[in-house]
Amino acid sequence: MLYIGNYCLCKKSKVGTCIKRTFLFALILTFSCMLCRIRCVYCNQVATYKLHGEVIDIQNHIRLSGVTVRINGVEKTAQTDKFGQFKFDAVPEGQYTIQLTKVNYLLYEQVVDVNDTTPFLQIEMRTEAEQLDTVTVLGARQSLDQYKKTSDILLDEVELEKRMGMTLAQTLSDQLGISQRTMGSAVARPIIRGLGGDRLLILEDGERSGDKSASSADHAVAIDPTSAKWIEITRGPASLIYGSSTLGGVINVKRSSIPDFLPKRPTMRLTFQAESVNTGLTGTTGLMVPVNDFVGNLEWNRRLSADTQTPDGVLENTELSNLNYTIGTSLIKPWGYIGVSGGGYRSDYGIPGSPEGHIHGVNIALDRQRYDGMLEYRFNKSWIDKVQLRTAYTRYEHQELESNGTLGVEFGVLTYNFSVMTYLFDNVITGLWGEYRDHATGGFYWTPHTREFALAGYFTNQQEINRLTLQSGVRYDVRRAEPFRPGTVIQAGTVERRDFGGFSGAVSGIYQWNDNLSTGTTIMKSYRTPGIEELFSDGPHLAVYSYEIGNAELEAENGYGGEIYLEYTINRFNLNVALFQNNIYSYLKPTNTGEKEWGSGAAGWLWIYQYNGQDVVMNGIETSIETELLPNFAVKIGMSYLNGTIEDEGKPLERIPPLNGRLALNYTLSPFHFHLTSKFSASQTRLGEFEEPTDGYVIHNVGVYFNYSLWQFENLIVLEVENLFNTAYRDHLSRIKAVMPEPGRNIKFLYKMNF
Repeated sequence: MLYIGNYCLCKKSKVGTCIKRTFLFALILTFSCMLCRIRCVYCNQVATYKLHGEVIDIQNHIRLSGVTVRINGVEKTAQTDKFGQFKFDAVPEGQYTIQLTKVNYLLYEQVVDVNDTTPFLQIEMRTEAEQLDTVTVLGARQSLDQYKKTSDILLDEVELEKRMGMTLAQTLSDQLGISQRTMGSAVARPIIRGLGGDRLLILEDGERSGDKSASSADHAVAIDPTSAKWIEITRGPASLIYGSSTLGGVINVKRSSIPDFLPKRPTMRLTFQAESVNTGLTGTTGLMVPVNDFVGNLEWNRRLSADTQTPDGVLENTELSNLNYTIGTSLIKPWGYIGVSGGGYRSDYGIPGSPEGHIHGVNIALDRQRYDGMLEYRFNKSWIDKVQLRTAYTRYEHQELESNGTLGVEFGVLTYNFSVMTYLFDNVITGLWGEYRDHATGGFYWTPHTREFALAGYFTNQQEINRLTLQSGVRYDVRRAEPFRPGTVIQAGTVERRDFGGFSGAVSGIYQWNDNLSTGTTIMKSYRTPGIEELFSDGPHLAVYSYEIGNAELEAENGYGGEIYLEYTINRFNLNVALFQNNIYSYLKPTNTGEKEWGSGAAGWLWIYQYNGQDVVMNGIETSIETELLPNFAVKIGMSYLNGTIEDEGKPLERIPPLNGRLALNYTLSPFHFHLTSKFSASQTRLGEFEEPTDGYVIHNVGVYFNYSLWQFENLIVLEVENLFNTAYRDHLSRIKAVMPEPGRNIKFLYKMNF
């Protein structure tokens, strides 16, 4: 049995909040200075040298600007200038792997000996066909490195920092086809092509995050984006490695809490972020220290913000307080590595009030503890490359309290994961994955105490046939939901054991017609079993303004998706177009029944939402154009459109984002990079039952960033103004759009230092 202690969330005085924040950042500064002292003492013992060179396109023999050059092990990053040249001023003596990445080019890696005789490097890069199937945000090694990269966007560490938001969803929301489901500034989850929840898996270092963000709009993702080293978003055959319900995709947040390489010396990073719209402050620090064959990793993060300002006033009860820490260690050997890590994530945040729920809002206290283990053994044989063993244990507690401190709902989840992944023949990945979940509910919510068992096996493969690249994958999942007290009758039906099992699969073809044109297609079948909440929910959920009832008779959900795409690149012009359609049978969703039930809301009654399955079809188009009009001046425009329909009734599917896009003007005057970005959305009048329309809008963001090196310190500064003209607008996917518009003008500042 999982026990959850009582917790009372009280409003803090402004004086107390000011003192607390001052103490917090004084502590960060003191800790950072101490580590700087240790780092500098160590560095004085190591000789440093310059490392410089140039990057050339091997086919056109032109120098490439904007290539990201990274030195693995010392966490140094630079970009080539307009002459294709890069330079690192102070690199400690030793042997390193340098990694080069650029959109439309193959990943390049080279081992370099850095000493007083290191020559000027001349590196040649090859172009690569890419597709709109995957968005990748990264700053280091990818987990599927032997597969052909099919990314439509490749963002380095600097680009990730430029887009850093309060939540993971906000950080990714500028990417084509990605929107966010929100319920206040602290609560947001990504939506890709209209698919969210369990249809869009969010992973942390390759394993499930262990939170409950997929089950309800008021549940936050227990990952702070400032802790990410890079982020992979994958669809298609490769996504079957992680799950069977992946029509929306898989988001893998790589934190490297378990180190997988041995640095030559101690490294540290420090990030400070501030924004005006909510008086938000964030501090993150990380330290990696090698000792012989061992390496230790420590990361600490703190985020504080007040109520959000909108053009129409203050959105009350949207305060946020996060604390996140991780400690990990690994033994690094030539055969691979073995390591463990542990950490915690604590979040206290508010959900705005509504006449449909609680008039003063609800406060949520979230606590997650996570422990991971990892073993990678490298065989380096022609038929087997390596084997990875992973395990994770997560303890998640979640309480929802009314404004007077009364407990409304509480959740507790214990999750155990394990996986075995084998890399074969340079083009095959096969493995086994398992999970056990113990799910308990308390308060005025009567979902029965239930446990789940899951097991899956998968196989993925890639073949190169001249200009054609074929990728395929297959997966089989079994899952059992077993209540501890079967036979109970609730509004959802009779509580009893449910067993599920089914296949998922995908195949993708990429054809490179010539150096400029590539086309491709992906066909995918997904399989999703109903969750505990969808089967057995029963009770008032004030935070989402509803009385929720499950359906114990639900069957599994089967989806069939198809996509065709085209990419054309010539000189400095790039065009991407993708058409897609997803047919989902027994699409599981909570539906407003039009009836009400007593639930202690503001008016005493709440709308009843019950889970059911309906056949739906979702189709859409995504397109982007990028070109360089003048030297150092680039323009990029992207648009996305999605249409969703309930097939049985011929009615629109609710919560579908309208036509939207962004126009970005970028100008580089090294070392400064300026941008003016306009985000636009059409009105949404194609509505599901009980939905309200939203108007179209255009908002403008302007910003500048620059990075520079000083001694051995690598610095990045980002300054941006969002919603420049303080425009009042409403996002159609916001659950609180009837209460207040989206945030108003926001001045954001970020400073990051690596050394």
